Amino acid sequence: MNSSDWLAFFRQNQLDRRGIAWHEGIHLDPPLRAPLVRSLARFQLGETSDGAALNARARRLAEQTGDWAYANAVELFISEKRENSRLLAGVLQQLNAPLLRHHWTDSLFRRSRHLLGYYEEIAVLLMAEIVALKYYGAVRERCGAPVLEIVCEQILADEKFHVRFHCEQFHRTIAQRPMPIRAAWWWALTAMFVMASAVVAWDHRRAFRALGGSATELLRDAWFNFRAARRAIFLGVPFARGAAEQVPSSPSGDHRHAPPSPA
Repeated sequence: MNSSDWLAFFRQNQLDRRGIAWHEGIHLDPPLRAPLVRSLARFQLGETSDGAALNARARRLAEQTGDWAYANAVELFISEKRENSRLLAGVLQQLNAPLLRHHWTDSLFRRSRHLLGYYEEIAVLLMAEIVALKYYGAVRERCGAPVLEIVCEQILADEKFHVRFHCEQFHRTIAQRPMPIRAAWWWALTAMFVMASAVVAWDHRRAFRALGGSATELLRDAWFNFRAARRAIFLGVPFARGAAEQVPSSPSGDHRHAPPSPA
């Protein structure tokens, strides 16, 4: 999709939100409650941002490219992130848990995003969202709390398209660059993902254990999603969560793999 398509999509998505039956409450098994509450609070903090810096950078980019539809789509993307933060805050309120004001993982991701340029900031966000797909999927499948399941379904629906949105913009930016630049991005994105997934796997290992999983499971399944995202960036194939794919061995070899027909 082009930028105008994405702008229309995000506008429609604002109207297609799922209703949450908060009055039903959220009830977690005692062994799961404490580790999952701590984990959800950290994710909620990570979603909390006014997005002013990113929005300003997107508008400066639009001044250079003339692609104002993209800048407006980024603004709506930021709005969805804030809405997901609100949903998670509602979950924590239901569980009588306080919101976090700071945490070392959040500080690490925020500093990493703001140190470099616009696309590097988007790349850090993209890596976090790829890992989040596995996280929210596991919580939805194993929490045993219908209201929390619905919240996770809504966030997953958003995150899936956030990943696709960023992958398509990266493809437009990177695909026509010289091979050394593509190679640099290929390795940079891979390194970013490895670091981001390792941090999340370590920090949320107790929650995954309480859910009947493990940090190893998170790393493995998030890696599959990252490979699909990397393929979308370098081949232009629409991102599909958990899709099986033939991954290029290097960015210079991307042209040798014909993308499959979209499902």
